[in-house]
Amino acid sequence: MVMAKIFRGPTYRYKLGRPNDLWFVSYQKGKTVVKRDGVWSTVITPQDSFLQSCQRYLRSGYEEPITEAEAAEFTAAGYGDYVFNE
Repeated sequence: MVMAKIFRGPTYRYKLGRPNDLWFVSYQKGKTVVKRDGVWSTVITPQDSFLQSCQRYLRSGYEEPITEAEAAEFTAAGYGDYVFNE
């Protein structure tokens, strides 16, 4: 039985800062991973027009099903920590 692969993208810790009443609060925010011109990279707040110009994108905050070939490609591009067996 072949296990399906999923991709859970990278995150970063966002801190509200002093101007906010809850300046001491921080939380995780996701990064979107995109393939553009054959190169994988991460972006924080992509615009729809940018995403339309990408060959593939995986939105942050979602578990995206991926193929074995994509899993190998992510691992080679340095995103292997975000590839999981379903």
